[in-house]
Amino acid sequence: MGNMSWFFGLLKRFGVLSLALSLVLSAVAAPFWCLTMIIDGFGYGGPEQADKDNIMLLGALACSQGITTDGDSFIYSSRFGFLKTELDGETWLNFNMDAIPKELKENYNSAHIGGISCYDGIIYAALEDSKQWKYPLCALFDADTLQFTGTYFMLSPEHQLKGCPWIAADGERGLFYSAQRDNSPVLICYDMNTGELVKTVELSEPVHKIQGGEVFGGYLYVATNDATQSVYRIDPVSGDTVKLFDRNLAKGSEGEGLTVIDNGGSPLLCAIDLGPLFINAFLRRYALPEVPPQ
Repeated sequence: MGNMSWFFGLLKRFGVLSLALSLVLSAVAAPFWCLTMIIDGFGYGGPEQADKDNIMLLGALACSQGITTDGDSFIYSSRFGFLKTELDGETWLNFNMDAIPKELKENYNSAHIGGISCYDGIIYAALEDSKQWKYPLCALFDADTLQFTGTYFMLSPEHQLKGCPWIAADGERGLFYSAQRDNSPVLICYDMNTGELVKTVELSEPVHKIQGGEVFGGYLYVATNDATQSVYRIDPVSGDTVKLFDRNLAKGSEGEGLTVIDNGGSPLLCAIDLGPLFINAFLRRYALPEVPPQ
């Protein structure tokens, strides 16, 4: 029941129409919610989880794409906006339901926010002109207000085949990373200050359908929506790529973004996925695994 604070917090912003819609959804979704939980229980075959939150209805819509952290809170992306909560995943802090600025909508047909990453109070967000793939962008937003800072970078359409699904900021190296959507052969590295293409780093094995990632301890951790919703660790210098585990989500679920929190020196991988009925999302926390022996 703790996750209901998401629901009521969102209703404050969505207004009367959403209240009516949510009441209808609540009435019809209860049996489907139970079914989703049953399916998840039978379908999940990933590593042992430290914790799991189930986020329902409008809350699930608000955190359906990416997740990142500023160290003190979680920030989620949906296709159109951002939601910020405490690290408990429940306490609502801020919400921007229509974050894509008008100028990017009009000039580049930006219509979809993907994976996000946060560094030094700035959200680096992947933006796409959905299904057109002409204008892959990285747009910068304030991590407190969730508002557009006015800065954005046009990324390389030659490298960002089929859009820009995710961004991961690496402040220590002054870079942010992305990759092409399907069977990514290389990590694409951009200058954090100018957005200019710096280099590509060949991966030791292609990674399919990365949905989000975060740099932690010098490594890039990424979550995918491949056949087993795998999680990988990538060395952004050498390109060494290691599969850490398969999430093996229930059939019809979608693996989404990932972030890492320090958790008092016991790091946790925090990954989200949409349930097979798309009326709920799961925030799953895993102890940061050791790299399997080669």
